[in-house]
Amino acid sequence: MSAVRDGLRSAVAAVTFLTAIPLGRTAEVSSRDLRSGLVLFPAVGALIGALTATTAWGAVLVMPSLPAAVLGVAAGVIVTAAMHLDGLADTADGVGAALAGRDPSAVMHDPRLGTFGGAALSLDLLLRISVLSALVAGPRFPVEAIAAGALGRAAAIALISALPYAGTTAGAGGWTRGVGGGRALIGIAIASAIGILAVGWAFGVMVATGLVVVAVIGRWSRRRLGGVTGDTLGAAAELTETLALAAALAIR
Repeated sequence: MSAVRDGLRSAVAAVTFLTAIPLGRTAEVSSRDLRSGLVLFPAVGALIGALTATTAWGAVLVMPSLPAAVLGVAAGVIVTAAMHLDGLADTADGVGAALAGRDPSAVMHDPRLGTFGGAALSLDLLLRISVLSALVAGPRFPVEAIAAGALGRAAAIALISALPYAGTTAGAGGWTRGVGGGRALIGIAIASAIGILAVGWAFGVMVATGLVVVAVIGRWSRRRLGGVTGDTLGAAAELTETLALAAALAIR
């Protein structure tokens, strides 16, 4: 009974951390729950991708593919409370600050949106919408969105396992301290299973895209921040999902 209860708490932790669904109101989510729920992050990401794809697929029955894709992407943004987009914007502003010779950490903690952050958000959303528009215009359900959703969260898991957390213990990513390599491998294996079942061999190309994103963001985070933060983890998840979706379209 205790194992079932712990499993449910882990699932609740994964859902409430990655989405705006208020399951946590009925159970307080702890850092321990998040660490154990890490393995389910790709499954939650796949469900978010499925919501995005289903919304766009349904909307395209009554409207052109472009506005249908906008609605699909909007559904994903709403259900995640734009968490990964926020991380992408803050990380992009940090990159801009580093290029100007300033401290990226201070800029990333500034709630104001800078030029680099605004550009990154705009380009990411434009690419995501245009790719989803092309996918829903085709004859098949856009299962690529499901695979990309799982892969995006796997990218964050890879960074968590490879680099130390550079923020404060009380920060959004403080719970990542103590995450074992075994849990990370299980989470990545779940993402791989979901991706292969969804798109088959094409998932290999999507994974290659994700590896590039993880390598670039990981190297920058280590050099400029001393490790990952909640913002860089969100940026990795967002960019991996968008670029993997674009890669899948390119070989569809």
